[in-house]
Amino acid sequence: INRVMKRKYIFIPLLAGSVAFTSCKDKSTTTSSESSTGTTDQGGNVAPSKNGEVSQVLGGAEDRAAKLGFAKHLPKNIVSYSALFNGRQAFEKLLQTPVGEFAMKRMAEEGLSIDDFAGNEEIMAPLAMYSEEYFTAYGEGSSEVLEVMLDLYARGLFYGARTGVFFTDAEISGNPGLESPKVLLDGPLKGMPEEVLALLAKAEIPPVYQGAKVSDSDTRELLLSNMEGIFAFGEEAIDEGVAENVTIKRGESEFNGFKVYGSKIVELLEKEEEDANLKEIEALVGADNMAEFKKLLSEKTLVVAVGSVGDYVITFFGKSEEDLVIVEQLEESICANDKLAYLDSYLAKDILGVGFTDDSVAKTYKGISPVIYRMIGAAAQGLEKGLSEASAFGDTSDVEALLGSIFDQGEALSALFDTSDQGYVAYLEDGFKLEGYGGSNMPCLDFGKTHSFSSMEEAEGTLFFANWTSNESYNEKLTEYVSSIGETGYLMAKRAAALEIESNDFAEFQTYLGLFDNSFREDTIGIWQAISIDLSSGLGAESALVIDINGSLPKIPTVPEVVLKEGKIPRIAYVSQVSDREKLQGSWNRINISAENILKTVGQMSGNEIPMQVPMSSEKNDLKTWFVPIPFQNDDFVPSVSVSDELFFVSTSKTFSENLAETVKEGKSNGRNGAWVHIDFKVMNQYAQDWFKLVEDNAKELIASESAHDDFVANKEKVKELLKVAESLEKVTMHTRNEGGQVRTSLHLKAN
Repeated sequence: INRVMKRKYIFIPLLAGSVAFTSCKDKSTTTSSESSTGTTDQGGNVAPSKNGEVSQVLGGAEDRAAKLGFAKHLPKNIVSYSALFNGRQAFEKLLQTPVGEFAMKRMAEEGLSIDDFAGNEEIMAPLAMYSEEYFTAYGEGSSEVLEVMLDLYARGLFYGARTGVFFTDAEISGNPGLESPKVLLDGPLKGMPEEVLALLAKAEIPPVYQGAKVSDSDTRELLLSNMEGIFAFGEEAIDEGVAENVTIKRGESEFNGFKVYGSKIVELLEKEEEDANLKEIEALVGADNMAEFKKLLSEKTLVVAVGSVGDYVITFFGKSEEDLVIVEQLEESICANDKLAYLDSYLAKDILGVGFTDDSVAKTYKGISPVIYRMIGAAAQGLEKGLSEASAFGDTSDVEALLGSIFDQGEALSALFDTSDQGYVAYLEDGFKLEGYGGSNMPCLDFGKTHSFSSMEEAEGTLFFANWTSNESYNEKLTEYVSSIGETGYLMAKRAAALEIESNDFAEFQTYLGLFDNSFREDTIGIWQAISIDLSSGLGAESALVIDINGSLPKIPTVPEVVLKEGKIPRIAYVSQVSDREKLQGSWNRINISAENILKTVGQMSGNEIPMQVPMSSEKNDLKTWFVPIPFQNDDFVPSVSVSDELFFVSTSKTFSENLAETVKEGKSNGRNGAWVHIDFKVMNQYAQDWFKLVEDNAKELIASESAHDDFVANKEKVKELLKVAESLEKVTMHTRNEGGQVRTSLHLKAN
């Protein structure tokens, strides 16, 4: 394609591409932490903090406007808004912390300085966008555009999978030359152009605002002049006659940019009807759809404009000049939107960032999991359709039925998700905190059950603790879904292996699949069913993962005595409630039988018998532990499974499981629900210091190499300094729970 035509045809996908651009931002942020301050519900009620104090609460449009900067000029119907504040101040505060001072010192030793970057305009001008305030905002129509984009991705996967089967079928059947556009449009891509055109017809570019506060006038002008990419494209479009310059005045502010007309792109195309490139487009779209394609394109417009409002540099995208709204009256701004009331109890804090997404957008997206189910389902439908049209694979009705089941199960899982308005606020207080409100209902968690394992967290030396209550109904559906995908993959492999293809690689694939099918399939299925059905049914809703640093080393021959005596290793335990001990026993019996069969088969193949190890057991109170003896083990270092009528453990330490079981008996619940995570940096740092001291005190014995010993001596003061700096970090906690019918998530990085 020559250079002129390349420029010309880039305008054709421009409008659709602009639609994609406006929806590429992540609109789902609900993470956050158990705050030590009071909170306010959507009705404005103030809750006291844990220490009994009530945080200062502001509220209403005026207080929000005073804190949120340009938000007072954004229209009230904005459906998604996010902003970062005081980036430079936050960075300067970081430099004053022990971590920042340590980093600056290391930079200085390398001959670097912050001042070296401060004088570089190419670096500092873009950074200036984030120094004071940076925001993005999406107007009405964003949810429709997002839905179109998700549909386009899904249909792309459908037709991609269908086409993949088509080509494979053609290759096996010996029918070359089937890749021409017409053959594809009449075959696996039949219906795609109409679907794509219908989807794009529904999408209108929503108003999109992006802006930054830059108080320094010279830097502000530099930023405006740096918008070269946008304006260069506009100039090229104007030169081709498909766009024109636009100037938009809003009060005392002026925005300059360009407007691209789909109708003028169509005119340009029609002038070149004999052009080969146009014929290629017609071949891809289909001759019958060209009129609809031109009509759709002619109805689209795109406006791009850049300007300044006071100290703010603003970039705008939209379908028309009228979509650019700069609000002057506070009651007409997003600050007056009652859905931002969750921010009111944080307005007096040192806010770093805020975000809000209306439920019209949130309900379209729902979350990562529903999108994954949707895309897998689309691909499954494409494979199902492709197989129904193919001839080389024989009867594939069983595979098609399973593919249809995958789609149905994915839809059923997605239906369990619901969303509401969602928002977050991040701020500096006792370290860093982030509070999230609303969003996904998180059906994977059971918020109605109170944690009973919380006392496990209190033991001395606990480094990591996670505690959650699962929604058993959701887990059952998810397990069935995964099983269906696995079964479908196996059947498809079986159909493929039955084909007659002359290839060494294919012959090897057939051999290995046949070996699995004849020797391992039944036992593999048995193990999977034992885990996914019996074990899952035997366990309750609540689970926890615990890691501490109190483990003792086993007597390993080559390890120095001082390390064996004084060194500590982590102990890891997964624990769950027991709902049916008989089912747990049944799962073990099935796993044991299948494992014995697999080892026997492997032994016969290799010529070396591999006996199934018989586990040893011990019992303390009502907790019975099974473990297979390994070299160099002790009670603190032996993989084991422990079971009582109430608890189930999989652990690296028998003693750890027994201690945790006693802790649960003696401890009391703290009333938490949902999911809780706690990482204790104090424990981590003390663990690192203890090991460092052990090595330092016994360096000659532990570091045999003279050069390695010299390196250790040369760098040990830096290591000590780093460990001292790390003392400023205390912990990270994250708690996702339900409060008043709304999902709440709180994140807290506590630091000195």
